[in-house]
Amino acid sequence: MIISSAGKSSPHEVSPSKNEIVFDPNLNESELERCKRRTSNRSVNSSPAPEPTGLKRASVWSDNVEEHYRFQTAGYRDLVEYCHVQGVADNEVSRWPHNGYIKMLLSRHGAFIYFNKERECQDKDLHKCKIFNYNAGNQ
Repeated sequence: MIISSAGKSSPHEVSPSKNEIVFDPNLNESELERCKRRTSNRSVNSSPAPEPTGLKRASVWSDNVEEHYRFQTAGYRDLVEYCHVQGVADNEVSRWPHNGYIKMLLSRHGAFIYFNKERECQDKDLHKCKIFNYNAGNQ
């Protein structure tokens, strides 16, 4: 996992204020446009995110556990909450093409988090991962 700040600034550049959003210069055009849309639509969702009806801890690694682990690393419960907060559809989440794992997320703190192609949730971290359940009507 790589957490990317907005890039290195020279001594002559003015650092951004707390309210200014600085985009990662390594993003391609489509990712940059998607991130700009996400950050400009943050206040669009005035309704609260759907609340989970149940919770269980992971005990065995699976692709589903890996997905939840990556969202929770970025500060979200799961895909449902991420899409609600960021104002994106679930098919707009950046994923690795060969295995479908999440490639990049925008954290709650505004930093971009990049994930490796391989498994990131180690066996020692399984007990930290929470799997949320929702009623069929809540999603």
